[in-house]
Amino acid sequence: MILVTGGSGFLGAHLLSELTQKHEIIRALYRDLNGIEKAREVFRYSFKEESPLFDKIEWIQGDLNDCMVLSEALKGITEVYHVAGLINFEWRRHSELKKTNTTGTANLVNCCLEAKVKKLCYISSIAALGQITNTQGQDSFDPPSFKDPYGLTKYGGELEVWRGAQEGLQVIILRPGVILGEGYWRSGSGFLLKFVSTEPTWYPPGGTGFVDVKDVVAYSINLMEGSVYNQAFTLVGHNMTYLEVLQKIGHALGSKKSPKRKIPLWVGRVGHYLDFLRAWITGSAQRLPKAYIYAMFEASSYDGTAVTNLVPLTYTELDKTLDRICRLAPYRIN
Repeated sequence: MILVTGGSGFLGAHLLSELTQKHEIIRALYRDLNGIEKAREVFRYSFKEESPLFDKIEWIQGDLNDCMVLSEALKGITEVYHVAGLINFEWRRHSELKKTNTTGTANLVNCCLEAKVKKLCYISSIAALGQITNTQGQDSFDPPSFKDPYGLTKYGGELEVWRGAQEGLQVIILRPGVILGEGYWRSGSGFLLKFVSTEPTWYPPGGTGFVDVKDVVAYSINLMEGSVYNQAFTLVGHNMTYLEVLQKIGHALGSKKSPKRKIPLWVGRVGHYLDFLRAWITGSAQRLPKAYIYAMFEASSYDGTAVTNLVPLTYTELDKTLDRICRLAPYRIN
């Protein structure tokens, strides 16, 4: 039997929509009850009749730091997809991020060992690679440096998974780039589509790696069902500048305009400090943490080809991914 942590999240929902086609019962750990309805929406995008498949999911509400709940959820489980995690780039939330991404992963690894789970797939992030601006050095034994707490705590989670491997647990670590997919329209790639729908005239000069959510799901399942274990893979199908991605999304949404003005670095820095002041005065979350500014102005590149040498799959063409997503998106350009 399979357990998926973070089942009510974006990637977890897409993973469940695929796993329920192959298994009679799937157990899923969740925190937010509202997220279950968002997960159901993902099933509606994939199936005309989502209920029979969605009803295969055995939902368990719990937290990664509640070992009693984890132990109960792991009864009878042989494989775990660990998708749950907290995404935030504010250093003032470092303790919260560490509690979820690092300590929570340690708890899950310990409970998996106790429950005699055979294999664990940990969904990490390219952020856990640290400050890499090219494909060299990704397999370096030197500890990476981090400009944001998210990458640091996901790296900490990876170390806990490797510890589990040393203690006998078979593990797979996957580090996807920016995941593009349908659903959860107010966050992630949905937020990116919403931004492009406003037809912005400016663009950040950096770039990063992107991957289709369906590719992340396909590689995850294939590796878990195969004989490969105790390895880590980067999942990046396309290295693109932000301008290129904004242009492609705009085209898929029907825009005839393209961003023309490159944002100067000083504007990004001023925006960050003004946003920091606003968040400090109001007590609200930052919208432009310093890590965002670094990311928007740096061109990072990642090599996602290693996994294709072991798994008989290929990455989806970016235009095909965006056409599929934009057809379903609630944002349109008139």
